[in-house]
This record gives sequence, C-alpha cells and structure tokens, in this order.
Amino acid sequence: MYAITAITHYNGARAWRVTLYRDGTKRVEKEFPFLKHGGESAALEKATTFRDEQLLRHPPRFSRDIREQVRSSNTSGHPGVTRYRMGKYWYWVAQTKRRNGKSLKKSFRIDLHGEEKAKALAIAERRRQLTEIEHRVFRGSEGETRYAQLLREQDAAPDDAAQNSAK
Repeated sequence: MYAITAITHYNGARAWRVTLYRDGTKRVEKEFPFLKHGGESAALEKATTFRDEQLLRHPPRFSRDIREQVRSSNTSGHPGVTRYRMGKYWYWVAQTKRRNGKSLKKSFRIDLHGEEKAKALAIAERRRQLTEIEHRVFRGSEGETRYAQLLREQDAAPDDAAQNSAK
C-alpha cells in the first residue's frame, strides 16, 4: 500500500505506519497500533484515511518543477539546454523526455542564429516543452492512482452536497 507499512515493535506490538516523503524529506509519520484502534483492519482503515488526508495536504511536486533544477554537471546554466556539435555545425539544443520515454528535442544552429540568439531560442523552447509535462512524481503507480482517485472524489463531493441540499 502506498505510504503504509505494517510494523512490529520490539515488544511484539503491531501497527500500521503512514510515512510520506516529499523532496527526499520525511513530511509525515504516524502509527496506528492494532490494539489501540480495535484490531488490524480497523487500524488499517484509520491509517488509510489519515494517509489520504495527508496526500491531499502534501501532494508530490510536478515533474516539470523538478526538471527545472540546475544540476551540478550543467554547463549552460539552464536545465535541458546544451551546446552540441554535429559534423561541422554547432547547435544549442533544448531537450525534454516525456513520461513515455520519448524525447522532445529541438536544435538551433549557431551559424544561422548567432550564439546568443540560438541559446535564447533553445531556452524558450525548453520552457515550452515543460508546459507539456503535467504529471506529478510518485515512486510508484499505486500512489499516483490513489491520488487521482482522491482528486476525483474531492471534485465530486461539492456536487453531491449541493444535490443533497436541493432535495
């Protein structure tokens, strides 16, 4: 289960533990002991409810935001933008990988545009490419599926409440 694990303490006490990490940092951790919450299934139900609340409160970052970080190996000063030579021509290249692994790539020849203009075009193209990246980053598909379900339920809830009050 996404962000929920079964644990056994040194004294034999068992519990479900909810743990959410964001940006490599533990943001949420809470235990739901079986004894305190009326058994394993009742504790799991409470842990799941808590996890879902926290998931909505602390959603993962968008992939495009992570892709905007400049890595230490970057030499252009702009993520996804590189200076590249192919044959006798030099290019500034903007590149982004889509979620399915396929690349978005566009290059600008320096001899045609000039150094600064070619680089500026590549930077602008990279920004445009990132607008196509709309997913959030999860460690597994289970978390992503659950988050999408929670958002759908959240969007449907006001409609349900309005319909019930109209009756």
